[in-house]
Amino acid sequence: MSDLRPVSPAQAALALPALRALRPDTPATASAATLAAHLHSVEAEGYRLVGAFEPGRTEAAAVASYRTFTMLAFGRALYVDDLSTLPDARGRGHARALLHWLEAEARRLGCRGLHLDSGVGERRWAAHRLYLTHGLNITCHHFEKELS
Repeated sequence: MSDLRPVSPAQAALALPALRALRPDTPATASAATLAAHLHSVEAEGYRLVGAFEPGRTEAAAVASYRTFTMLAFGRALYVDDLSTLPDARGRGHARALLHWLEAEARRLGCRGLHLDSGVGERRWAAHRLYLTHGLNITCHHFEKELS
């Protein structure tokens, strides 16, 4: 059973390994210092982290980052930016526990929905099964154009 608790910018090192498992090439995950700076820079936007901690392990076994937003199409929603579990901690229910926590947090904050985007491809199928089992549905396609 994991212990779920918020991770502050000052505790960035606790979340870094799990975030790097999902986003190894993101500049913000290059070090604990760059992650802490990123967390401070997006804190005003409501960006938060929650970690799942195992007994005897200092770093989070899994983390979720999230924020709330309001859109005409969806109303107030909680958006999951990242949900990642360390490879050696997968299959222990951490992501499922975080999804339950995120849903409860969304309800507490008066949100009408819980949203997340997930990459496509065979490497993501286990995550997609988890999301569908948790009651999240595929409701739209996300389009992106990278701007240099």
